[in-house]
Amino acid sequence: MAFINEATGDIHFKVLYIGSQNSGKTTNLQSIYLQNNNISDEINDVTILEHIPRNTFFDFLPVSYGTVAERNSRIHLYTLPSHNLWPSVNISLMLGVDGIVNVIDSRVRYLDKYENQVFNTRKLMESLQIDPKNIPSVYQFNHSDAYDAIPFSTLKKNYSLPDEDCFEAIAIQSKGVKPSFLKISEKIIQKIV
Repeated sequence: MAFINEATGDIHFKVLYIGSQNSGKTTNLQSIYLQNNNISDEINDVTILEHIPRNTFFDFLPVSYGTVAERNSRIHLYTLPSHNLWPSVNISLMLGVDGIVNVIDSRVRYLDKYENQVFNTRKLMESLQIDPKNIPSVYQFNHSDAYDAIPFSTLKKNYSLPDEDCFEAIAIQSKGVKPSFLKISEKIIQKIV
């Protein structure tokens, strides 16, 4: 749920990146960081992203987003861990969420892991009495360049998702990352304003 920082007057939104392990959640946040800081213009994204250490807890990236309702706004991006080692962390991350980016690994060998993550996420939302239909969502099909990736059109059809909410991505190359972020931001702001 969006909140207003009374000290600064800023409005804050919370976006959760959900997906199976190695689906590209962390890479999405790293890519957004590089793009927002114009680092990607200087050096190849792949080179930088391959050498950033991985996190086993969760990732957090605050992003300035201009003005909303005449207030400065910030979007807090988080990744939901794909394991349940720290259930209280997953609960804290899910509470107050304004939008969800579903990062789906397009590779055949990982689709069952995504299905398991969806099941666990739905269970978590049910336990917190959160209706997934009330949370704006987008779907990013990552690793679309892999040799065993299922075609984007087939994935959209199999999951019965609206075209405007689906994005083909190669997060390690920053492809499809910003459009996914901008779309979830737009959907959140449309719902709130």
